[in-house]
Amino acid sequence: MKKVSFKKISIVNFLSIGEDPVTIEFKKGLHVITGNNKDKPDRRNAIGKSTIADALYFSIFGETLRELKKDLIPNNLTNGKTHVELDFELDSPKGKDEYKIIRTLSPSKVLIFKNGVDRTRDSIKNTTKYITEVLSASPAIFQNCVIMTVNNATPFMAKNKIEKRKFIEDIFGMEVFSTMLYALRNEYNELTREHDTEATKLEEVEKSYNSYFEQKDKTLQRRRDKKDIYLSRQKNNTKEKNELSKKLKQMKAADVTAIEDKVTRFQGKLTSCDDKINEYVSSISTSKAEVTHTKEAYKKIGIENDNCPVCLRGIEQHDTDHIEKEKAILKSKIEDMVSAIKDAQQSLEKAKEVKEQIQASICNNTKKISDAKLQLQDKQNILGRVEQINAWQKELKGDLEIIKSTETDFDSIIVETKKRLTILQRKIKKYRNHLAKLDIVKYVVSEEGVKSYIVNKLLELLNSKLIHYLKRLDSNSICIFNEYFEEEILNEKNKVCSYFNFSGAERKSIDLACLFTFSDIRRLQGGVQYNIAIYDELFDSSFDEKGIELITRILHDRVEELEECSIVISHRKESIKAVTGDVIFLEKENGITHRVDYKEI
Repeated sequence: MKKVSFKKISIVNFLSIGEDPVTIEFKKGLHVITGNNKDKPDRRNAIGKSTIADALYFSIFGETLRELKKDLIPNNLTNGKTHVELDFELDSPKGKDEYKIIRTLSPSKVLIFKNGVDRTRDSIKNTTKYITEVLSASPAIFQNCVIMTVNNATPFMAKNKIEKRKFIEDIFGMEVFSTMLYALRNEYNELTREHDTEATKLEEVEKSYNSYFEQKDKTLQRRRDKKDIYLSRQKNNTKEKNELSKKLKQMKAADVTAIEDKVTRFQGKLTSCDDKINEYVSSISTSKAEVTHTKEAYKKIGIENDNCPVCLRGIEQHDTDHIEKEKAILKSKIEDMVSAIKDAQQSLEKAKEVKEQIQASICNNTKKISDAKLQLQDKQNILGRVEQINAWQKELKGDLEIIKSTETDFDSIIVETKKRLTILQRKIKKYRNHLAKLDIVKYVVSEEGVKSYIVNKLLELLNSKLIHYLKRLDSNSICIFNEYFEEEILNEKNKVCSYFNFSGAERKSIDLACLFTFSDIRRLQGGVQYNIAIYDELFDSSFDEKGIELITRILHDRVEELEECSIVISHRKESIKAVTGDVIFLEKENGITHRVDYKEI
């Protein structure tokens, strides 16, 4: 068990306390805090007695029991800052440690030291959290087990069902079950969401996986068909290419230039031949004209001409010899010219024959040129076709590679999808196993699980303690709690009654019995034992002298049994007479509360 021993608290500029520190040492015994209001002598309250309890609560939780706003806490009659120091000792199986808490306002600050070493966290919130963890304290526990205000506006019995249950679970140390259940529910919900997400993914992957298999045969068949077409085309292209290559080898290269040169030479000969023909034609024409002219001259010889038509000399009328001689000459000339014409005509015919031969040669070579050019064009066409076939072959090869790779990709997609499917299946199985385990753990920490068993066992202790203190307070009622933490109160006639059906004094007895019971339960549960119990206005309620006596006996017993520092905040003389320890006397003057030596009141 962890034991917390509060040693001392020092208070400055807190509520009615001013700049003069009010220091309270928490010693074993039954003590009382009382006082006097010099500002209003006829009043015994509004002195600042409860300020001690508020300051203790403030040092730990950073707020007051009355939940005052922070700006209302500092004493408005002073200019100093609020300063509260709390010293306590923590005794645990690990050893004993000394702690000091310093909490201030204006500026707001909280410090905590462990054995003189600063353990302050990075923020007020986190430091306060650390303090409550060290003390194992919660506001509810502190308000009902350490600082017990009988005249609390909302006593335990007046709280709602949820508040009661939460507090009793805290008292029993069962908040861990609620915390675990809350955490488990969050984990379960989160895991369920993850499971559902992965299940959706699994469903999609399964659809994809099945779809791949459904489509694979069709897709691959289409690709195989396409592949066969490509291979057939490739085969045909190869065949055609081989045939064209063979044809190219068979084609003799013709020298078009040489043939064209030959034609040019023939055309030159043809021109020369044409010139000769023209020359022969002209010569024949000239010779024929001369023959005609000579024949005319021959006819005129001897016909009453004064002059010879040949020599142009005068002739005598009967100069026949000369005439015959000239005729003979003309006849011979005509015969020579006729013979020359005949020779020229023969040469002309030969020239024409040569011309025809030349023209035939030109025609023949022109055809050779045309054929050669056609052959050259065919060769170019063949080469172009071969180049086109090569391009097709390259394209088909690429297409075949794509088909091959896509087949591989298809298989790889199936393999990868199967891997994802396997991973998701394992993950889903893991989720389901985890969820099944969480279901078991949830049940264990739920109301129906081990928590219910523990509650039933602890209820016996709770109810026995509650009945014990009601008897010691001489109450006529019996109060017990059922398994749902619902109180059942019986009056002196054993009739079930509501808490609010009882008188004020009886309700205070029930409230006080609850406070004592909760304090004992917290201690007996092996949680934390605090060395201090502050009872605010314990005797200032509806208790008579007998009631005060009964309460005092209980307090004395608790001091001896628990070695506790019990502090009663009261203004009644009966309370002062009942104490065995110090009387802490506070006096309020000019709005400022001071601690002074004990004065008879």
